[in-house]
Amino acid sequence: MLTQLARGSVLALVLVACGEPRATKPVTKAAAALARPRVVAHRGASHEAPENTLAAFRRAWDLGVECVELDVHVTSDGIPVVIHDATTKRTGGLDRAVAAQTLAEIRTLDAGSWKGAAFRGENIPTLAEVLDSIPPGRTLFLELKSELSTIPAVVRALASNDPRPRGGKLALQAYDADSLAALSRAIPGAPAYWTLDPPVGEDQRILPYPPALIAEAKQRGFAGLALDYRAVTEDFLARARAAGLEMDVWTINEPAELARWLGLDVRWIETDRPELSVPPS
Repeated sequence: MLTQLARGSVLALVLVACGEPRATKPVTKAAAALARPRVVAHRGASHEAPENTLAAFRRAWDLGVECVELDVHVTSDGIPVVIHDATTKRTGGLDRAVAAQTLAEIRTLDAGSWKGAAFRGENIPTLAEVLDSIPPGRTLFLELKSELSTIPAVVRALASNDPRPRGGKLALQAYDADSLAALSRAIPGAPAYWTLDPPVGEDQRILPYPPALIAEAKQRGFAGLALDYRAVTEDFLARARAAGLEMDVWTINEPAELARWLGLDVRWIETDRPELSVPPS
């Protein structure tokens, strides 16, 4: 079954952000002009700054990316926070589930030192804080890592911090198709992109995505697909384009590959290194 390609009930949403690595103020309308259309800063400018922190998002905005992607878990007291892993061990130094900690406990963690001394004291931000940082005209890709039951918490965060009335844009992503559909219903007006890992053979070699995914995405009413670039063929791109689906490819960090994909007809290109993604002239 095609939906078995997805990672269980993991959700995803898409966001955009940018700014200076150590800035402490939200980005304003005076942020750098859009210079990298179609580029999605994966977890912010995560090569230069600690992933999923305000420092990484501000740096990405200052580079002029069109979009920033982030990951969301929900704390034990129902607050969406921006972190990729289910525990805070890798980036926060504490081997404990995000869902088992309150926001106050999360706030005591240092999410920057692992990247370098210059980022010591960087916090794990709340989703609301990142939503406030989105400049007008930019897009937010929000990848929710928590369960379907946490969608109401995300909706509450958006209700008071929705970037769209300020000119920002919002897009949704999820690995589980049913969860993505539910999220899309809960946040109307935001395009939904179905994220899927590539199929692999018995030898663990990555195989091309099957074209049947396109029909299933259309049937579910999704705006597009978010796929591993290594498994996306030109034929698949052509079929998706003919079906009216947009394409988001992830995660491309080599300059030559970035240049090649920037020359192709895809809507979004995710990278940890947006500083390398100079649009073709």
